[in-house]
Amino acid sequence: MTRSRLTTRFSIASIIVVLLLAAPALANSVTGIQTGFHDGQTFLTWDNLPGAGWIYHIYTGSSPLSDEAALENAMEIAQVGDNSAVDERISSLLGQTYTFRIAETLPPLAATRGLFVATPVRGALSHYAVLAERVGLGEDRTLVVGQNSTANPVWERVQLPHPIWQRTLTSPKGEDYVLWTTNSASPLFPAMCNLPGRAFHVGVIPGQKGGALVMHGHGRGGNFFNSFVGTGAPGEWVMSIDDYLPTGDFASFYFGYEVNYDLDQPINFPRTDGGMVVDFTEQRVMFLLGWAKREMPYDPNRVYAMGVSMGGSFAFFLAWHHPDLIAGAMSVIPKVCLGYRPDVYPGLRESFDRMWGSPELNLPTTVGERVFQWMDGREQARIGRHRGSAPLIAFCGLNDNITGWSEKVAYFQAMQAQNAGGEWFWDERDHFTPHDQTMWFPMMASRQLYKYRTDRSYPAFTNCSSNSNFGTGDPATADPVGNINASVDWDENTIDEVWLQWSLTLRTRNLITRDGLIGAPESLVVDVTPRRLQRFIVAEQVAYRYEVRRLT
Repeated sequence: MTRSRLTTRFSIASIIVVLLLAAPALANSVTGIQTGFHDGQTFLTWDNLPGAGWIYHIYTGSSPLSDEAALENAMEIAQVGDNSAVDERISSLLGQTYTFRIAETLPPLAATRGLFVATPVRGALSHYAVLAERVGLGEDRTLVVGQNSTANPVWERVQLPHPIWQRTLTSPKGEDYVLWTTNSASPLFPAMCNLPGRAFHVGVIPGQKGGALVMHGHGRGGNFFNSFVGTGAPGEWVMSIDDYLPTGDFASFYFGYEVNYDLDQPINFPRTDGGMVVDFTEQRVMFLLGWAKREMPYDPNRVYAMGVSMGGSFAFFLAWHHPDLIAGAMSVIPKVCLGYRPDVYPGLRESFDRMWGSPELNLPTTVGERVFQWMDGREQARIGRHRGSAPLIAFCGLNDNITGWSEKVAYFQAMQAQNAGGEWFWDERDHFTPHDQTMWFPMMASRQLYKYRTDRSYPAFTNCSSNSNFGTGDPATADPVGNINASVDWDENTIDEVWLQWSLTLRTRNLITRDGLIGAPESLVVDVTPRRLQRFIVAEQVAYRYEVRRLT
């Protein structure tokens, strides 16, 4: 009897242990699930489970997700981690915890809430569920309608999403918006990331009706706070676009990355074989420009691009890729030939190899050109030789050991050969020399971009007889302070363009350095290529007569 009682007591004890171990499984179900659809996106929120180390699996289906069997016909569309309602990017920049708003009229989410934003590519009635997994312990597939599974479907439509206002910033001053992106394109919304539901910031300084729009890019490893500035002209709008990758590569050079690039890995392996480089970030830049056109009453003929370092590359390549939309660009210490070898900064080349593959591999891209055609100024000058770039004003340094001097000489040679035009200035600055300590600082006023408009033609200058010597690529062979095409100017108020005639007034001009004035040449010789023609007819294999008349 005693043995029997002992056996019975052990059996009861074992049952109690099993129940105690099994009970937490029920606690692994999230609660408080809610959905809201507006402006082409579904905002799914829930209460996070206590503690850290959770992975939340997002499911959707056309039928109610009421039990585990229903999951067989559902689709897992995403996984998010702890604190998905926390805006980690802005929190790191401002030094305290901030959460997302999912609508301008709603307060920020509680930090204890979870968040996923879906962008449907077709209209449907969709059900959602959120299942939790403790890392290493498996996914709890228990479904409780109204707690971790929606009781009613969401009526989703294909509509045009837009960035959602988050907060007013005081330092820097401006408005902070967030755009949630997707990896599945629709006719209205391109794929702007290779993962769904990723949030990206864009800052806006509001202007006045009819003012210009300045698109400003920041440096690699920086943030959109660094580019929250325009030219200073009254009434202009400013849009500062954040290019941020949560990896050791920091940013995508405002272009994109290979489709299998892993945003959740600190360091990716270099691309060594085939693949496709997708213009995720450039698509986002152009989508934001379209959003600005719909929402901001700026002058569409005065859109300017500017930036420093990687932001300088942002301005440079916008001028080449979208000269019909960008009126003019100012680029400071940019890298312009991203396929150029040898590299002065091997760390940057390693990032390109991880995001895009090597120049030898030269992977195809979704823009139709190979990656080191699209992201190399030499190739852009060759491919775009008939239309040219938007007007470019650029500054670079002989001693820049980040972007390099030799690649500039390679671009200058292509620029001259293809009549690409542009004003270029160089001095003995390095990559980190403060602007006001550089020789050409007096010529760096960004408001000079206002000379250009997309509805007005302009002359592209090349092979100017007053150009300085840029040497062979070795900084020692170049003039220590020099310029290309900077001593020749034109009067934008004298353009006369009709179907059969194009004319304007040219003049030489003074240049100003920190050491003083460089006087305008008495005369010079320069090649002039009419660009951005509005009415004048240009046809192949037709001879054109030109006249040069001295005004005096």
